[in-house]
Amino acid sequence: MGLLLAVAILPGLYLLRMVYNLDKIEKEPLDLLRKLFFGGVIALFPVIICENLAGSITNLLFTPKTTLYNVVEFFLGVALVEEGFKYYFLKKYTWNHPAFDYRFDAVVYAVCVSMGFAVIENIFYVMEHGLEVGIMRAFTSIPGHGMFAIYMGLYYGLAKLYAKRGYLNRVQGELRKALWVPVLLHGFYDFCLADGAEMVGVFFVFISIMYYRTYSSLKQFAREDERLV
Repeated sequence: MGLLLAVAILPGLYLLRMVYNLDKIEKEPLDLLRKLFFGGVIALFPVIICENLAGSITNLLFTPKTTLYNVVEFFLGVALVEEGFKYYFLKKYTWNHPAFDYRFDAVVYAVCVSMGFAVIENIFYVMEHGLEVGIMRAFTSIPGHGMFAIYMGLYYGLAKLYAKRGYLNRVQGELRKALWVPVLLHGFYDFCLADGAEMVGVFFVFISIMYYRTYSSLKQFAREDERLV
């Protein structure tokens, strides 16, 4: 039991710690980070309800396991639901928070919410399916949630920068990107795993390129951090 919990929890905490350490200019308040993390944990429960509802509707409207079914199921019924709730808690807790005063803060916040969600989800998966699934998810699902969150934070931070500097006509566009870029990445990630064996190769190429590009860019995001004034 202890080993399974460790495998389920530690990858998410490691990724969160890594991103937190990249925030060199001004560390974020731990109370806010805890609130964001547990917001991600809480998000799992409405996500389960909404995904089950979306799945029932998709089953009624489309022929199961067809390509169209999978597109609707994984881009809208899964990715939009999960990233939508993460985005909700991110914006609810941080948009007007006084600690949100640097652009890279948004990446830290988004990853914090996402890792809260990923860790609690991972606990359920690992406890049900065992150690091998936990190890596999440590290199796929957990980094995947982190990758989606980094892009959410990138655009969310840019929206806040524009808001602070008075470019109000650009704010909503960046906020939309903060939601829809992660949705598209997440949806394609899940779609590749569900749309036949021939897509498995595409999946591994996709995650290899995206993980490398995303995480190699993190230091650049942190290095180019700027105050939101």
